[in-house]
Formats: sequence, structure tokens, C-alpha cells
Amino acid sequence: MNTYIYMCLDKQGRKVSGRIEAEDANKVKTVLKDKGLYIIEISEKVSSLPFFKLGIKEVDLVLAMRELATFVSSKLPLDECLTGVTSQMKAGKLKSIFENIQKKIREGKSFSGALKDFPGVFSEVIVSMVRVGEETGTLDKILLRISDFLEKKQNFKNRIRSIMSYPAFMLVISVAVFIFLLSFVIPTITRIFVDIDIDLPLPTTILIKISGFFKTGWLYIALGFIVLFYSLKKFFSTEQGKKIIDFARFHIPFFNNLLIKKEIILFTRTIATLINGGVDIIESLNIASQVISSPTLKSDIKGITELLSKGGSLSASFRSNKHFPYLVTQLVTAGERSGTLPEMFDKIGEIYEEEVSQSSTRLVNFLEPAMIVFMGGVVGTIVLAVLLPIFQISQSIR
Repeated sequence: MNTYIYMCLDKQGRKVSGRIEAEDANKVKTVLKDKGLYIIEISEKVSSLPFFKLGIKEVDLVLAMRELATFVSSKLPLDECLTGVTSQMKAGKLKSIFENIQKKIREGKSFSGALKDFPGVFSEVIVSMVRVGEETGTLDKILLRISDFLEKKQNFKNRIRSIMSYPAFMLVISVAVFIFLLSFVIPTITRIFVDIDIDLPLPTTILIKISGFFKTGWLYIALGFIVLFYSLKKFFSTEQGKKIIDFARFHIPFFNNLLIKKEIILFTRTIATLINGGVDIIESLNIASQVISSPTLKSDIKGITELLSKGGSLSASFRSNKHFPYLVTQLVTAGERSGTLPEMFDKIGEIYEEEVSQSSTRLVNFLEPAMIVFMGGVVGTIVLAVLLPIFQISQSIR
């Protein structure tokens, strides 16, 4: 059963809206007409959840869009192209979405309008470019550009994930070893010290208490971490939380350079794709700003858009703000003068993507020995706390 949102007029001419569950839109129309309502609009309620909650892999969407672009470029009708794409898909959420899109198109909806009904899968960037492709008759070229854009975005994410996977794995193993030592190994070793009536050194006493707490209170610790995680997640989703994250993004040494460049990569890649797809520059700026999470950079782009709408040049608008690096301003100026603005925005993304990859690699190269030294220090402290009472006992025997 699908959920549909409707807007109707009753017999007195008043607007009535609500939601209803039915197998399809025709069933909804029948139910509403039986109630004596005049239908204004019916739309299917769709999820705006991110990919992982929808059960859709980004790589599957990239492949589907690439296949659709190939079919459309062969000049087949769009309905046949969608049939060709869905016939090659495995049963799942993405196939269901493409089948729904095909159904909406058969009912008279535009391709871009059908995509817009699935915001959790097709971003505003994709919808805007498809709309331009429909209006200009260049849908095949637009879909190829969208496929290239999605592939570049996916490749960049994969590069960062592969770089950061090893230190993340090391961190998990280190924490697991630390908890295992405190919960199972240390209580067994230190039990003999508790049975012997001697004054234990302070490090040993602290270690025994921590070990006992971990052994008996591990459930509370786990619950505490879960509560803390979700509390911080909820707080950082608020305006105040976003401001704190943004302050850290611009002021933490080394990380500020890395995080800001990551934002600029997403922005420049997106706006290059939009301009190449024929979207108006001001609309491109507004849409591209949505991929940025930094409120500061969003505000800067809003200021750039306002200056541009008043007749200013794009390069002058970028020069008027202080948060975009000098390289961005210079290449935008060069692109505006030479008429190669999309290529320059793409170049900015390429330059910063390489810098972010190198910076991430340097960070990992630093973290690996730092984690080894830290774990060595922790294990050394535990060993010392265990050996101190042994030395004390041996001295008393002498």
C-alpha cells in the first residue's frame, strides 16, 4: 500500500487536504469522488531519507543513470529507455522507484517532475538539469553529464573512505583490546593482590577500581555512550550546534583546511555540472549551496548571488567575501574572462580533491604511529600497575 497526499474542494468550496493509503492513484480518486470531493491535486508521499535508510547504494544509482543515458542517446522513446533500464535491475527499492517514475510519465507527468517526487534519491541538482534537458531537447547529453558528476562524487568519497579505513580499524581494535584487558585479564591477575593484606600502590588501586567498574558496569558504559552519541547528534542538528561545528571547521588547525576544501570540492563540482547542463548561473549558485553544510559558506554564497543579481560580476562577487580561498577567486576570474567558467570550477574541484587526498594521507601517516605510541603507553601503565605490588611483595620477603 502506498500513501497519497490529496487536496480537494468540498461541496461548499472549502479546501480539504489529507492523506490516504491505497494501491494506486486511481483508487484514491475513486474514494475521494465517492465522498463528493472535487480533486485539485493528488501526489504520492515519498521518503526523503538518505540512501542508506532507503536501502539504495549510490553505486547502483550511478550505474542506472549511466545506462539510462546510453538508452536515451540512442534516440529511443523515454518510456522504452526506462523499460530497458528496469529490466536489467535486480528486484529492490531502486527498481521500484524507476518503475514508479515510468508510471508517472505514462500518466502525463514530465520526467523531471517524476524525479522530483523522490527527493531522497534524486537531488535538486539532478532534477534541475533534467528539466533543462527536457526544455532544450538535450536530455541525452544532460544524463551523460549527470552520470559523470555522480561518478566523480562517488570516486572522491571512495578515496577518502579507503584512506581513513585503516586508522578507523586500528582504533576499533585498540578500544576492544583495552576493554578486554580491563574486563577479563586484569581482574584475574590482580585477584591475588586483593587476597594478600598489603597496602597496594596508588596506580594498582586505581587500576583495580577501573577494572571492577568495567567488569560490573559495562552495560551502563555502553548505554552511556549510546545516549551521549544520540544527544550530541540531536544537538549538532540544531542551529546552535551547526554554528559550533562551523566554528570548529574554521578554527581547528590542519582540520580547518581539510574540511573547508572538502566543502569547496562539493560546491565547485556541483556548480560546474549545473552550468554545463545549461542551468542559469544564479539558480546554479542557489542549488549548489545546498550541498554545503557550512552555514558560513552558505551565507557567503547567498551574498555572492545577491551581488550577481544586482548586476555585479561573478569574479567581483567572489572577491568580496573572505572565506573562499584566493585560488578560487583567481580561477573564477580567469573562467569568466575566457568564457570557460564550468571548466574552471571543475579545475578547482580537481586541484582541491588532490590536496584533500594528500592531506588525508599525511593525517593517516601521523595517526598510525601516534596510536601505536598511545596504546603502548596504556599497556605500559597497566603492566607497571601490576608489577609494582609484585616488587613490593618481593621486598617484604627479603
